[in-house]
Amino acid sequence: MAHLNGVRMVGVRSVWLVSLLCLGYLWFLFGIAWMPSNKLYQQGLVVFLWLPALAAVVVMGKPLLQSWQHNKVFLGLVLMLLVWAAFSVTWTAAEEPLKEIKRVLYVGLFLALFLVLGAVRPSFVWKGLGLGFVALALSCPVSFYLFYVHDMNPIQARLLGVGEAGHPILGAYVMALALLWGVQFMPHTALARVAWGALIIFLMMFVALGQSRGAMLALGLSALSMPLWSGGRVAWLVALVTSVLAVIGAVMFMPFILERGLSFRPEIFASSVQMILQHPWLGLGIGSEYRVFTYNFPEGFDHSHNAFTHAAIELGLPGLLLWVGLWGAAFRVALRERRTWEGRILLSSLLVSFVASQFDAASLWGSPRAEWFVTWLPIGLAVALATQRACTSPDQLRASC
Repeated sequence: MAHLNGVRMVGVRSVWLVSLLCLGYLWFLFGIAWMPSNKLYQQGLVVFLWLPALAAVVVMGKPLLQSWQHNKVFLGLVLMLLVWAAFSVTWTAAEEPLKEIKRVLYVGLFLALFLVLGAVRPSFVWKGLGLGFVALALSCPVSFYLFYVHDMNPIQARLLGVGEAGHPILGAYVMALALLWGVQFMPHTALARVAWGALIIFLMMFVALGQSRGAMLALGLSALSMPLWSGGRVAWLVALVTSVLAVIGAVMFMPFILERGLSFRPEIFASSVQMILQHPWLGLGIGSEYRVFTYNFPEGFDHSHNAFTHAAIELGLPGLLLWVGLWGAAFRVALRERRTWEGRILLSSLLVSFVASQFDAASLWGSPRAEWFVTWLPIGLAVALATQRACTSPDQLRASC
Protein backbone atom coordinates (compact mmCIF):
# COMPACT_ATOMS: atom_id res chain seq x y z
CA MET A 1 0.00 0.00 0.00
CA ALA A 2 2.92 2.29 0.64
CA HIS A 3 3.95 1.89 -2.95
CA LEU A 4 0.41 2.43 -4.12
CA ASN A 5 0.15 5.60 -2.07
CA GLY A 6 3.51 6.67 -3.40
CA VAL A 7 2.25 6.49 -6.95
CA ARG A 8 -0.88 8.37 -5.94
CA MET A 9 1.26 11.07 -4.37
CA VAL A 10 3.34 11.24 -7.54
CA GLY A 11 0.09 11.65 -9.44
CA VAL A 12 -1.01 14.50 -7.15
CA ARG A 13 2.32 16.28 -7.36
CA SER A 14 2.38 15.86 -11.12
CA VAL A 15 -1.27 16.52 -11.85
CA TRP A 16 -0.43 19.22 -14.38
CA LEU A 17 2.18 17.02 -15.99
CA VAL A 18 -0.24 14.12 -16.37
CA SER A 19 -2.90 16.51 -17.65
CA LEU A 20 -0.50 17.72 -20.33
CA LEU A 21 0.18 14.13 -21.33
CA CYS A 22 -3.54 13.49 -21.65
CA LEU A 23 -3.85 16.60 -23.79
CA GLY A 24 -0.89 15.48 -25.89
CA TYR A 25 -2.53 12.10 -26.41
CA LEU A 26 -5.71 13.76 -27.66
CA TRP A 27 -3.66 16.15 -29.80
CA PHE A 28 -2.06 13.15 -31.48
CA LEU A 29 -5.45 11.50 -32.13
CA PHE A 30 -7.48 14.57 -33.09
CA GLY A 31 -4.80 16.59 -34.83
CA ILE A 32 -4.10 14.03 -37.54
CA ALA A 33 -7.29 15.25 -39.23
CA TRP A 34 -8.11 18.60 -37.67
CA MET A 35 -4.78 20.46 -37.61
CA PRO A 36 -4.58 22.75 -40.66
CA SER A 37 -0.85 22.16 -41.14
CA ASN A 38 1.74 19.54 -40.30
CA LYS A 39 3.92 22.22 -38.70
CA LEU A 40 1.21 23.10 -36.17
CA TYR A 41 0.59 19.41 -35.50
CA GLN A 42 4.27 18.79 -34.76
CA GLN A 43 4.61 21.93 -32.62
CA GLY A 44 1.65 20.87 -30.50
CA LEU A 45 3.23 17.47 -29.96
CA VAL A 46 6.42 19.12 -28.72
CA VAL A 47 4.53 21.18 -26.14
CA PHE A 48 1.91 18.67 -25.04
CA LEU A 49 3.64 15.32 -25.53
CA TRP A 50 7.42 15.23 -26.01
CA LEU A 51 8.41 17.64 -23.23
CA PRO A 52 5.84 16.37 -20.67
CA ALA A 53 6.76 12.75 -21.46
CA LEU A 54 10.44 13.50 -20.91
CA ALA A 55 9.65 15.24 -17.62
CA ALA A 56 7.40 12.34 -16.55
CA VAL A 57 10.18 9.82 -17.11
CA VAL A 58 12.36 11.84 -14.71
CA VAL A 59 9.71 12.67 -12.10
CA MET A 60 8.06 9.24 -12.07
CA GLY A 61 11.21 7.21 -12.54
CA LYS A 62 10.68 4.91 -9.55
CA PRO A 63 7.13 3.71 -10.30
CA LEU A 64 7.97 3.38 -13.99
CA LEU A 65 10.98 1.26 -13.10
CA GLN A 66 8.71 -0.96 -11.00
CA SER A 67 6.35 -1.32 -13.96
CA TRP A 68 9.35 -2.26 -16.06
CA GLN A 69 10.26 -5.06 -13.67
CA HIS A 70 6.92 -6.77 -14.29
CA ASN A 71 7.00 -6.38 -18.08
CA LYS A 72 10.66 -7.07 -18.69
CA VAL A 73 10.26 -9.06 -21.90
CA PHE A 74 7.89 -6.65 -23.65
CA LEU A 75 9.57 -3.45 -22.52
CA GLY A 76 12.98 -5.03 -22.99
CA LEU A 77 12.16 -5.61 -26.66
CA VAL A 78 11.09 -1.99 -26.96
CA LEU A 79 14.33 -0.75 -25.41
CA MET A 80 16.56 -3.05 -27.46
CA LEU A 81 14.89 -1.98 -30.72
CA LEU A 82 15.31 1.70 -29.85
CA VAL A 83 18.95 1.22 -28.84
CA TRP A 84 19.74 -0.81 -31.97
CA ALA A 85 18.09 1.80 -34.19
CA ALA A 86 20.02 4.61 -32.49
CA PHE A 87 23.28 2.64 -32.70
CA SER A 88 22.78 2.14 -36.44
CA VAL A 89 23.61 5.82 -37.02
CA THR A 90 27.25 4.73 -36.80
CA TRP A 91 26.94 3.11 -40.23
CA THR A 92 23.95 4.89 -41.75
CA ALA A 93 24.11 6.79 -45.02
CA ALA A 94 21.63 9.38 -43.72
CA GLU A 95 22.72 12.98 -44.24
CA GLU A 96 21.89 14.02 -40.65
CA PRO A 97 22.56 11.14 -38.22
CA LEU A 98 21.70 13.26 -35.18
CA LYS A 99 18.27 13.93 -36.65
CA GLU A 100 17.71 10.17 -36.84
CA ILE A 101 18.59 9.82 -33.15
CA LYS A 102 16.04 12.54 -32.38
CA ARG A 103 13.39 10.54 -34.22
CA VAL A 104 14.23 7.45 -32.17
CA LEU A 105 13.87 9.59 -29.05
CA TYR A 106 10.41 10.70 -30.22
CA VAL A 107 9.32 7.08 -30.56
CA GLY A 108 10.67 6.32 -27.09
CA LEU A 109 8.83 9.28 -25.57
CA PHE A 110 5.64 8.31 -27.38
CA LEU A 111 5.76 4.82 -25.87
CA ALA A 112 6.70 6.33 -22.49
CA LEU A 113 3.41 8.24 -22.69
CA PHE A 114 1.53 4.94 -22.61
CA LEU A 115 3.72 3.58 -19.85
CA VAL A 116 2.88 6.60 -17.69
CA LEU A 117 -0.83 6.70 -18.47
CA GLY A 118 -1.09 2.92 -18.13
CA ALA A 119 0.20 3.24 -14.56
CA VAL A 120 -1.54 6.48 -13.53
CA ARG A 121 -4.56 7.10 -15.77
CA PRO A 122 -5.28 3.79 -17.57
CA SER A 123 -8.95 4.52 -18.20
CA PHE A 124 -8.05 7.66 -20.15
CA VAL A 125 -6.00 5.64 -22.63
CA TRP A 126 -9.11 3.80 -23.79
CA LYS A 127 -11.61 6.61 -23.36
CA GLY A 128 -9.30 8.75 -25.46
CA LEU A 129 -9.82 6.33 -28.33
CA GLY A 130 -13.57 6.82 -27.97
CA LEU A 131 -13.08 10.57 -28.20
CA GLY A 132 -10.77 10.01 -31.14
CA PHE A 133 -13.50 8.02 -32.87
CA VAL A 134 -15.91 10.95 -32.59
CA ALA A 135 -13.34 13.53 -33.73
CA LEU A 136 -12.17 11.50 -36.72
CA ALA A 137 -15.71 10.55 -37.74
CA LEU A 138 -16.77 14.20 -37.69
CA SER A 139 -13.89 15.03 -40.03
CA CYS A 140 -15.29 12.66 -42.67
CA PRO A 141 -18.22 14.80 -43.91
CA VAL A 142 -15.83 17.75 -44.04
CA SER A 143 -13.55 15.67 -46.28
CA PHE A 144 -16.50 14.63 -48.45
CA TYR A 145 -17.58 18.22 -48.97
CA LEU A 146 -14.13 19.63 -49.67
CA PHE A 147 -13.07 16.86 -52.04
CA TYR A 148 -16.25 16.12 -53.99
CA VAL A 149 -18.20 19.39 -53.77
CA HIS A 150 -15.71 22.22 -53.28
CA ASP A 151 -12.95 20.71 -55.45
CA MET A 152 -15.50 19.06 -57.81
CA ASN A 153 -13.71 15.71 -58.06
CA PRO A 154 -15.70 12.84 -59.61
CA ILE A 155 -17.10 10.20 -57.27
CA GLN A 156 -14.72 7.66 -58.85
CA ALA A 157 -11.71 9.64 -57.62
CA ARG A 158 -9.91 8.34 -54.53
CA LEU A 159 -10.90 10.44 -51.54
CA LEU A 160 -8.27 12.62 -49.88
CA GLY A 161 -9.07 13.47 -46.28
CA VAL A 162 -8.37 16.70 -44.45
CA GLY A 163 -5.20 17.46 -42.52
CA GLU A 164 -2.56 14.77 -42.16
CA ALA A 165 -5.18 12.14 -43.07
CA GLY A 166 -4.95 13.41 -46.64
CA HIS A 167 -3.17 10.30 -47.94
CA PRO A 168 -5.80 8.07 -49.61
CA ILE A 169 -4.27 4.85 -48.27
CA LEU A 170 -2.96 5.77 -44.83
CA GLY A 171 -5.93 8.04 -44.16
CA ALA A 172 -8.22 5.08 -44.84
CA TYR A 173 -6.31 2.97 -42.30
CA VAL A 174 -6.70 5.70 -39.68
CA MET A 175 -10.45 5.81 -40.27
CA ALA A 176 -10.67 2.01 -40.23
CA LEU A 177 -9.04 2.03 -36.80
CA ALA A 178 -11.42 4.73 -35.58
CA LEU A 179 -14.39 2.72 -36.85
CA LEU A 180 -13.38 -0.33 -34.82
CA TRP A 181 -12.87 1.84 -31.73
CA GLY A 182 -16.37 3.23 -32.17
CA VAL A 183 -17.89 -0.24 -32.31
CA GLN A 184 -16.39 -0.99 -28.90
CA PHE A 185 -17.93 2.19 -27.43
CA MET A 186 -21.49 1.59 -28.62
CA PRO A 187 -23.85 3.55 -26.29
CA HIS A 188 -26.91 2.02 -24.63
CA THR A 189 -29.71 4.49 -25.34
CA ALA A 190 -31.57 4.33 -28.66
CA LEU A 191 -31.05 7.97 -29.63
CA ALA A 192 -27.36 7.84 -28.84
CA ARG A 193 -27.02 4.66 -30.90
CA VAL A 194 -28.56 6.39 -33.91
CA ALA A 195 -26.01 9.20 -33.66
CA TRP A 196 -23.22 6.68 -33.08
CA GLY A 197 -24.35 4.67 -36.10
CA ALA A 198 -24.21 7.79 -38.27
CA LEU A 199 -20.61 8.38 -37.21
CA ILE A 200 -19.74 4.77 -38.03
CA ILE A 201 -21.35 5.15 -41.48
CA PHE A 202 -19.23 8.26 -42.11
CA LEU A 203 -16.09 6.24 -41.41
CA MET A 204 -17.25 3.33 -43.57
CA MET A 205 -17.86 5.73 -46.44
CA PHE A 206 -14.41 7.25 -46.00
CA VAL A 207 -12.73 3.83 -46.21
CA ALA A 208 -14.81 2.86 -49.24
CA LEU A 209 -14.26 6.14 -51.10
CA GLY A 210 -10.53 5.98 -50.37
CA GLN A 211 -10.52 2.73 -52.41
CA SER A 212 -7.63 1.33 -50.39
CA ARG A 213 -7.83 -2.42 -50.80
CA GLY A 214 -5.50 -2.92 -47.86
CA ALA A 215 -7.69 -0.82 -45.56
CA MET A 216 -10.82 -2.65 -46.73
CA LEU A 217 -9.13 -6.00 -46.16
CA ALA A 218 -7.87 -4.96 -42.72
CA LEU A 219 -11.27 -3.67 -41.67
CA GLY A 220 -13.06 -6.72 -43.05
CA LEU A 221 -10.75 -9.25 -41.39
CA SER A 222 -10.96 -7.49 -38.04
CA ALA A 223 -14.75 -7.22 -38.16
CA LEU A 224 -15.28 -10.79 -39.36
CA SER A 225 -12.96 -12.18 -36.68
CA MET A 226 -14.73 -10.37 -33.83
CA PRO A 227 -17.14 -13.25 -33.05
CA LEU A 228 -14.15 -15.60 -32.71
CA TRP A 229 -12.43 -13.65 -29.94
CA SER A 230 -15.26 -11.57 -28.57
CA GLY A 231 -18.67 -13.19 -28.99
CA GLY A 232 -21.96 -11.51 -28.25
CA ARG A 233 -24.69 -10.10 -30.45
CA VAL A 234 -22.82 -6.90 -31.28
CA ALA A 235 -19.83 -8.83 -32.63
CA TRP A 236 -22.03 -11.04 -34.80
CA LEU A 237 -23.99 -8.01 -36.01
CA VAL A 238 -20.77 -6.23 -36.96
CA ALA A 239 -19.57 -9.31 -38.83
CA LEU A 240 -22.89 -9.60 -40.69
CA VAL A 241 -23.01 -5.92 -41.63
CA THR A 242 -19.39 -6.10 -42.78
CA SER A 243 -20.17 -9.05 -45.03
CA VAL A 244 -23.13 -7.25 -46.61
CA LEU A 245 -21.15 -4.04 -47.13
CA ALA A 246 -18.24 -6.00 -48.59
CA VAL A 247 -20.54 -7.49 -51.22
CA ILE A 248 -22.08 -4.10 -52.02
CA GLY A 249 -18.68 -2.45 -52.19
CA ALA A 250 -17.32 -5.19 -54.43
CA VAL A 251 -20.19 -4.71 -56.88
CA MET A 252 -19.81 -0.92 -56.93
CA PHE A 253 -16.03 -0.54 -56.98
CA MET A 254 -14.70 -3.84 -58.36
CA PRO A 255 -13.84 -2.40 -61.81
CA PHE A 256 -11.74 0.34 -60.20
CA ILE A 257 -10.15 -2.07 -57.74
CA LEU A 258 -9.18 -4.63 -60.37
CA GLU A 259 -7.89 -1.92 -62.69
CA ARG A 260 -4.89 -1.35 -60.39
CA GLY A 261 -3.97 -5.04 -60.20
CA LEU A 262 -1.67 -6.01 -57.33
CA SER A 263 0.21 -2.68 -57.45
CA PHE A 264 3.56 -4.49 -57.86
CA ARG A 265 3.41 -5.77 -54.27
CA PRO A 266 4.76 -9.30 -55.00
CA GLU A 267 7.62 -7.89 -57.08
CA ILE A 268 8.42 -5.28 -54.43
CA PHE A 269 8.54 -7.95 -51.75
CA ALA A 270 10.88 -10.17 -53.80
CA SER A 271 13.22 -7.27 -54.52
CA SER A 272 13.14 -6.22 -50.86
CA VAL A 273 14.25 -9.69 -49.78
CA GLN A 274 17.19 -9.45 -52.19
CA MET A 275 18.15 -6.10 -50.66
CA ILE A 276 18.00 -7.61 -47.17
CA LEU A 277 20.33 -10.42 -48.23
CA GLN A 278 22.88 -7.87 -49.46
CA HIS A 279 23.21 -6.36 -45.95
CA PRO A 280 21.73 -9.03 -43.66
CA TRP A 281 23.40 -8.27 -40.33
CA LEU A 282 23.51 -4.50 -40.02
CA GLY A 283 21.22 -3.24 -42.75
CA LEU A 284 21.69 0.16 -44.33
CA GLY A 285 21.22 2.03 -41.07
CA ILE A 286 18.33 4.14 -39.84
CA GLY A 287 17.29 6.93 -42.18
CA SER A 288 19.21 5.59 -45.18
CA GLU A 289 17.47 6.36 -48.44
CA TYR A 290 16.98 3.45 -50.80
CA ARG A 291 14.90 2.45 -53.79
CA VAL A 292 13.30 -0.91 -54.51
CA PHE A 293 13.59 -1.73 -58.21
CA THR A 294 11.42 -4.27 -60.02
CA TYR A 295 11.66 -5.52 -63.58
CA ASN A 296 8.25 -4.07 -64.47
CA PHE A 297 8.82 -0.72 -62.72
CA PRO A 298 12.45 0.26 -63.36
CA GLU A 299 12.00 3.73 -61.81
CA GLY A 300 11.83 2.02 -58.43
CA PHE A 301 9.91 2.66 -55.22
CA ASP A 302 11.19 4.79 -52.35
CA HIS A 303 10.22 2.21 -49.72
CA SER A 304 9.35 -1.47 -49.48
CA HIS A 305 5.61 -1.08 -48.79
CA ASN A 306 6.07 -3.47 -45.86
CA ALA A 307 7.06 -2.43 -42.34
CA PHE A 308 8.82 -5.74 -41.66
CA THR A 309 10.99 -5.77 -44.78
CA HIS A 310 11.65 -2.05 -44.25
CA ALA A 311 12.88 -2.79 -40.72
CA ALA A 312 15.21 -5.46 -42.10
CA ILE A 313 16.53 -3.23 -44.90
CA GLU A 314 17.36 -0.44 -42.44
CA LEU A 315 18.34 -2.42 -39.33
CA GLY A 316 19.28 -5.85 -40.65
CA LEU A 317 18.06 -9.19 -39.32
CA PRO A 318 18.58 -8.11 -35.66
CA GLY A 319 16.19 -5.21 -36.23
CA LEU A 320 13.71 -7.48 -37.99
CA LEU A 321 13.77 -10.02 -35.15
CA LEU A 322 13.23 -7.27 -32.57
CA TRP A 323 10.34 -5.80 -34.59
CA VAL A 324 8.73 -9.24 -35.00
CA GLY A 325 9.24 -9.95 -31.30
CA LEU A 326 7.65 -6.64 -30.38
CA TRP A 327 4.54 -7.41 -32.40
CA GLY A 328 4.42 -10.92 -31.00
CA ALA A 329 4.55 -9.54 -27.46
CA ALA A 330 1.79 -7.03 -28.28
CA PHE A 331 -0.45 -9.76 -29.71
CA ARG A 332 0.26 -11.88 -26.63
CA VAL A 333 -1.03 -9.09 -24.38
CA ALA A 334 -4.12 -8.66 -26.58
CA LEU A 335 -4.96 -12.37 -26.76
CA ARG A 336 -4.49 -12.77 -23.02
CA GLU A 337 -6.97 -9.94 -22.42
CA ARG A 338 -9.31 -10.65 -25.36
CA ARG A 339 -12.32 -11.20 -23.07
CA THR A 340 -11.96 -7.70 -21.63
CA TRP A 341 -13.11 -4.45 -23.20
CA GLU A 342 -9.58 -3.07 -23.39
CA GLY A 343 -8.27 -6.31 -24.83
CA ARG A 344 -10.84 -6.25 -27.63
CA ILE A 345 -9.91 -2.68 -28.54
CA LEU A 346 -6.23 -3.60 -28.58
CA LEU A 347 -6.71 -6.79 -30.60
CA SER A 348 -8.83 -5.11 -33.27
CA SER A 349 -6.28 -2.28 -33.50
CA LEU A 350 -3.43 -4.75 -33.87
CA LEU A 351 -5.22 -6.69 -36.61
CA VAL A 352 -5.85 -3.59 -38.72
CA SER A 353 -2.31 -2.35 -38.14
CA PHE A 354 -0.73 -5.71 -38.93
CA VAL A 355 -2.46 -5.83 -42.32
CA ALA A 356 -1.38 -2.24 -42.98
CA SER A 357 2.20 -3.21 -42.14
CA GLN A 358 2.14 -5.94 -44.79
CA PHE A 359 1.02 -3.81 -47.72
CA ASP A 360 1.36 -0.08 -47.17
CA ALA A 361 3.10 1.11 -43.99
CA ALA A 362 6.87 1.33 -44.38
CA SER A 363 8.11 4.17 -42.23
CA LEU A 364 9.03 3.47 -38.63
CA TRP A 365 11.12 6.46 -37.70
CA GLY A 366 9.59 9.42 -39.49
CA SER A 367 7.95 12.27 -37.61
CA PRO A 368 4.45 11.54 -36.24
CA ARG A 369 2.01 11.10 -39.10
CA ALA A 370 -0.80 8.80 -40.20
CA GLU A 371 1.61 5.84 -40.35
CA TRP A 372 2.15 6.09 -36.60
CA PHE A 373 -1.46 5.01 -36.13
CA VAL A 374 -0.60 1.60 -37.61
CA THR A 375 2.95 1.24 -36.29
CA TRP A 376 3.60 2.80 -32.89
CA LEU A 377 0.07 3.48 -31.64
CA PRO A 378 -0.91 -0.23 -31.38
CA ILE A 379 2.41 -0.99 -29.68
CA GLY A 380 1.76 1.88 -27.27
CA LEU A 381 -1.72 0.57 -26.48
CA ALA A 382 -0.22 -2.83 -25.71
CA VAL A 383 2.31 -1.18 -23.39
CA ALA A 384 -0.52 0.65 -21.62
CA LEU A 385 -2.61 -2.50 -21.16
CA ALA A 386 0.35 -4.57 -19.94
CA THR A 387 1.21 -1.84 -17.43
CA GLN A 388 -2.43 -1.47 -16.39
CA ARG A 389 -2.77 -5.18 -15.71
CA ALA A 390 0.47 -5.26 -13.72
CA CYS A 391 -0.88 -2.45 -11.54
CA THR A 392 -4.25 -4.10 -10.88
CA SER A 393 -3.34 -7.75 -10.33
CA PRO A 394 -4.12 -9.10 -6.86
CA ASP A 395 -0.63 -10.28 -5.97
CA GLN A 396 2.55 -8.36 -5.22
CA LEU A 397 2.24 -6.50 -8.53
CA ARG A 398 -0.39 -4.36 -6.87
CA ALA A 399 2.09 -3.38 -4.21
CA SER A 400 4.70 -2.35 -6.74
CA CYS A 401 2.30 -0.10 -8.65
